[in-house]
Amino acid sequence: MKNFFYTLLFFSFAFFSTAKAESDLNLRCQPFMPKPNIEFGFEIDPLKYDHTKVSRTLGRLHQKEYGGNMHLGYQVTGLATYQLGTELEFQIAKKTFNDGVTCFAPTKIFLRIVMKEPTIYIARSLKTGTCAYNIALRHEQTHQQINLEVIEHFLPVLKDRFIEAVKKYSLASRPQDDISIEQAQNSLQKKYLEVINPVLDEIKEEIKKEQLKLDTLEHYQYEQSLCL
Repeated sequence: MKNFFYTLLFFSFAFFSTAKAESDLNLRCQPFMPKPNIEFGFEIDPLKYDHTKVSRTLGRLHQKEYGGNMHLGYQVTGLATYQLGTELEFQIAKKTFNDGVTCFAPTKIFLRIVMKEPTIYIARSLKTGTCAYNIALRHEQTHQQINLEVIEHFLPVLKDRFIEAVKKYSLASRPQDDISIEQAQNSLQKKYLEVINPVLDEIKEEIKKEQLKLDTLEHYQYEQSLCL
């Protein structure tokens, strides 16, 4: 089982073109603004283990995240969680012409996907080294492996969509210098979120499907039989 949290940190610029007049301004800006250098990365925090919580607490955590989908008669003896984070950093170039026309463009953009705080909880009632402990541990390790594999599967999709968005929104112009860089940052942040968030939602849905293949009643019964 797993948790999803979206941590979206942006340091960005804005896109303001809305009509042909502003498109013409972009053409004027284009020769003076560099093409952005785009970098993409993936990081994983070290896996942590927690043996401090009782089964009832893990059950509440499970209920909070996934509702009443635990199989009747089975206690929650383990849980796998993490946070999915994205961090976007980039530098901006700005040029203002004598007539007030202003251009904004990124010089370097770095999107980082981070699997934050992956944690495996094992109920403290399970003694280390026992069959029940080993089965619970292996089950939650499998959940974390599924999390990682699904994220890695979607990384090329996320990278491609992001690069397409940067190409589309990499040049912004204004007929006069009447906005701050912060305003420009907030505007393009919204554009990039519109590209990134749907992919994160796809990851979330795919993980749910894959995890359900492990959390079947038949699989729980099989695991329980191993310790008889």
